[in-house]
Amino acid sequence: MGAFLVALLTLSALSAAAETPVGSNIDSRVLIGLSANSDGINALMPEGWTSIPFPNGPMKGANLMVGLIDQHLARDPDGKPTDPATRLAAAVVGLGKETEGNNVRMYVLSLVTTNPASDPYSNAVAADISRTRVLEGTGAPGRKHSENWVIRPEGGGEIAFSLNYTTGTPNWAPGELNPYSAAKPDFSRIYRYQQLVDLALSEGLGKPLNGDVSFSSSSERFSAIFDGSEKVMAVMTVPVYIREISLP
Repeated sequence: MGAFLVALLTLSALSAAAETPVGSNIDSRVLIGLSANSDGINALMPEGWTSIPFPNGPMKGANLMVGLIDQHLARDPDGKPTDPATRLAAAVVGLGKETEGNNVRMYVLSLVTTNPASDPYSNAVAADISRTRVLEGTGAPGRKHSENWVIRPEGGGEIAFSLNYTTGTPNWAPGELNPYSAAKPDFSRIYRYQQLVDLALSEGLGKPLNGDVSFSSSSERFSAIFDGSEKVMAVMTVPVYIREISLP
């Protein structure tokens, strides 16, 4: 048993050593799970992959996730701030399953951003993005939290999101993801992160929203997936998100 553990630890160390650190960031975020047009999502998936809903967890039942990102500080591998060090973005993400296999991957379908020069997944879209975030209340639990995002992607139209709800008790948890690029499906990055999460809404877990939420889009670029039939299935607010980024 001792020899087995030594071998396992050695393999883990070699795997970590083979990775290439590329940076880190500190953000606040809002994660939105949506039931959206499946044909439109499949059109963005790489050849040989089919969109599937999230099978479990807070996003259960949603077939698309939009991550609204307020990046407060981005750093290079040496820990120095990048130029620019801040940005606003919206990552459009979906799960894909091999058409002729059982592998499942998380794909970044598009990244709408105020800094399109930073384009790791080769599918960045330039946009003007604004965010208004308000917290009201005392130090006691149950503050009033409002979010308003307006995203105007290149090409016209806008994506709008608003949320008003009463906060609950957040959860602090680590995680790891290995998302792939839908534009270049052989490319992926490794994310190891810690985040503070308040689950505002989850239809999959039976968690109702103590407030109201709205998502709409008039963007021609995204009209195939946001055609007016989309439904908000889950919302998680993430006031603290700390991430290390590596290449495999």
